[in-house]
Amino acid sequence: MMLTHKSLLPTDMATFISYFGSTWIGTSTTPPTFSHDIWNQHDAFLCLFPRSSNITEDWHHGFHPMLSCSKPTLWKFLDTLKAEQALTELKLTRRQLRQPSEPRAAKWVRYDQSPQKIVEDY
Repeated sequence: MMLTHKSLLPTDMATFISYFGSTWIGTSTTPPTFSHDIWNQHDAFLCLFPRSSNITEDWHHGFHPMLSCSKPTLWKFLDTLKAEQALTELKLTRRQLRQPSEPRAAKWVRYDQSPQKIVEDY
């Protein structure tokens, strides 16, 4: 008797694999429930678009200390928001004038280059 990979999986895992395949991957005879164009990030990755919502989390991580308290008043929040807007406009102006932006930490440059190199070599 020949063992297949499915016979080695717990029942709930086999159910999950079946769901995942039919919903996201599809088969040779049926397309997936959600088209690959909707969720595939290959082209976005090649264009160096952000890979996650971490950019939003990063913004929040920088904005929160500007408030200098956990529960600011409405006026403190609005003043801080205005300061953030001024900083954003300064960054946009520098970019339009083609002035160099703040350098990224070397570890983040390497982090972005590693998977990029794998995809390019593939």
